[in-house]
Amino acid sequence: MRLQVAAPDFSLAHTLECGQAFRWQARPGGGYYGFLGACAVKVTQDEAVLTVETVDPRLSEHDIQAYFALDVDLAPILASIDVDAQIHDAIGRFQGLRILRQDPWEALASFICSSYNNIKRIEGIIDRLAQAYGSPASFNGYQGCAFPRPEVLAKVPERRLRELGLGFRAGYLRATARRVAEGKLSLEMLRRADYPTTKAALMRCEGVGEKVADCVALFGLQKYEAFPIDLWMERAMRYYFRTAKMTPARLHAFAQQHFGRYAGYA
Repeated sequence: MRLQVAAPDFSLAHTLECGQAFRWQARPGGGYYGFLGACAVKVTQDEAVLTVETVDPRLSEHDIQAYFALDVDLAPILASIDVDAQIHDAIGRFQGLRILRQDPWEALASFICSSYNNIKRIEGIIDRLAQAYGSPASFNGYQGCAFPRPEVLAKVPERRLRELGLGFRAGYLRATARRVAEGKLSLEMLRRADYPTTKAALMRCEGVGEKVADCVALFGLQKYEAFPIDLWMERAMRYYFRTAKMTPARLHAFAQQHFGRYAGYA
């Protein structure tokens, strides 16, 4: 099955390679292989048209538009954050980068796995997790597994998760999976909640600090005011603070005031 959707003001490469998602693989000959939900897909872009190929009949054009946030009017968002020379340059160099609408559970689990890790190791852990406990699917030579659901991971012994390379994150992931599976944390309700409520609820999960909570809020729950801060962001924010002391609280406050409601895009 071959689906095509209009993708104006969109860059597939910038969007999939910026570190917000960990399961897309660029392949020789062009295109990216990965999953949209439980569907194994190949995605390519030809100017302003996005083509998604799959053998799974469940996938729809609406699913594609939603995941890649193609229904979001990007121009006013970028105009609202284009407030200084540094961000103006970034907007120009990474035109078409959009914040994906990732599955909230996958985003939460993935960013728990990301704590004190680099992208290559994160990708490896998540791939092993999917291979061990996800549903297999394939397309055009690409073989993978959908991301395992919380009710599945909630029953996996912590030692088995550690064997996949999660280390200390294994207990956090299992505990959070149990919270979601038992209904103690409703990610669907958080879609409708405001940003402070969402962040506070996420931080009640084991192993979820401010940075992980902000990543999940932004990339999984579309709270565009969320402003995740890691080592790289601290270095980038030195542009604004020069010699002034930086703390997470000061950085968050500055981002909200300087960039406004779309600080996450900045």
